[in-house]
Amino acid sequence: MKKIHLFIFSLLLSFPAVSQAQSFNENQSVTEQVLSELNRERSLLSRNLDYRIKEIDSKISTLDESIKNSNSSAEKVEKLLERVKYLEEKQEELDKNIVSVYKYNYSSAVLNLASMEREIKPLNLFNSSREFYSTLDQVSNPMNYDGYKEWFGTFKKYVDEEKKDDARLDALSHILTVTGDLTSGTPFTGMLAGSLFDGIGSFINNLKRRDQDLRERSTEMLKLTTTVAQFTHDKDLIETEWESINKSLNELKELQNKALKENLTVMLEIDLKEFEKNFTGETDAKKRTQYILDISKIAENKIVEEKAKNPENWKQDYHDQMIAVQNLKIRFGTITFRILENLNKYEHLIEKYKEDKYLKDRMAQLKLKLDLVRNSFENTFNPQEYIKASNEMYVVE
Repeated sequence: MKKIHLFIFSLLLSFPAVSQAQSFNENQSVTEQVLSELNRERSLLSRNLDYRIKEIDSKISTLDESIKNSNSSAEKVEKLLERVKYLEEKQEELDKNIVSVYKYNYSSAVLNLASMEREIKPLNLFNSSREFYSTLDQVSNPMNYDGYKEWFGTFKKYVDEEKKDDARLDALSHILTVTGDLTSGTPFTGMLAGSLFDGIGSFINNLKRRDQDLRERSTEMLKLTTTVAQFTHDKDLIETEWESINKSLNELKELQNKALKENLTVMLEIDLKEFEKNFTGETDAKKRTQYILDISKIAENKIVEEKAKNPENWKQDYHDQMIAVQNLKIRFGTITFRILENLNKYEHLIEKYKEDKYLKDRMAQLKLKLDLVRNSFENTFNPQEYIKASNEMYVVE
């Protein structure tokens, strides 16, 4: 379970090392700059369109009035032909707007799809989580508590001496051998914990009155072992969710890779190696920004070509890809929400044991480190805002 913690994002170590070093905020900056530039172009075209449409509508109105007041059939035919020409011009302008909207939306889809390469594995979250999970594992091992290791040596000697006459101690000795050296961090859970409780109980009951100090110390060690085992059990209930999150991230990454190939390789005819070089692995934010703007120009040309070849259904493929990318982003946002929820469960775990005489000092340390992890996560991701932005990532025609 520990390896899942350090961190579930470790499943994505196939990313180039240089891309891991980029901060999420820098990635956001590139996204914002590209979308801002694309939106500036689209807004300018939209304003020009409004002006042109008003100008054409004015000319059409003037022609309509002239046709209405004309008594010459030849003049009416001429003006009707002129009116058709203006209507065609108007449609051309409206078509330009549709292409502009699709260029913006599809470029936004490609950009967001590409940016997920960096969003799926933020390195600062990975780094800040290490100390927290290391501390969490230390809390789960009673060997890390004062006096336990020394006492355990005395107890282990008792087990070795008495196991030939006690089947339960013999079983405990066996499982201790199977699980390895407990001082290396084997958690006191499951059958091991149960056998250990029985063994310690037997040890205490067999101590003579003259061993009162050892008896009292052993009773304390039994309480500590029980508390740590219960803490570990409660912790493990939280940790099972990481396996599901890990699986979801694996599936998301596969879908993201598939979508990236479909959009870059198939639709835009861009070589993935070139993309990895100029975007995924590029350390210069300005160069990455310009590269995506260049891709948006390729997208615009492809849209214009497809519209000319297939005027009836040219939108369908682009629309489908945009919806697919949007769904991926929403799904990713949902996963980040699940991660945040699971981090919050540790808050309740710490609250539960913060007054326990054996664990309270460690709970205070754990709380500080959990706050660092959670703050790092929340500064990197705001799941609700991410999902909201995903739902609003496209403009309407």
